[in-house]
Amino acid sequence: MQQYRGKLDEAAAELSHCIDEAETHEWDSIAGYARQHRGKVYFEQGNLEAALADFTAAVFLRNKSGAPEGQVESSLIAVAVVESFIQEKKQKRQESDDSARPSGQTE
Repeated sequence: MQQYRGKLDEAAAELSHCIDEAETHEWDSIAGYARQHRGKVYFEQGNLEAALADFTAAVFLRNKSGAPEGQVESSLIAVAVVESFIQEKKQKRQESDDSARPSGQTE
């Protein structure tokens, strides 16, 4: 709910608590759900590495718990999207570094 209100820090904290509780008790389906949603929060915050870690964990937990194929697929799509954003960010950084270097100079 906090996420939809734009309270991303609060949402991440609540979901982290839920993840800790679910993983302590090995409630894999709940942990997978919470990881997926915390990954969305991290993505909205621009924390791509943390989002990728949560989406990847969600894939594992959802597979482990026997989640419906659609849930696993949504986590796999999220992984692919975040990976593409990370790659794009690296590429832009490289292009920026290349354009900042004086002409004729190479690494």
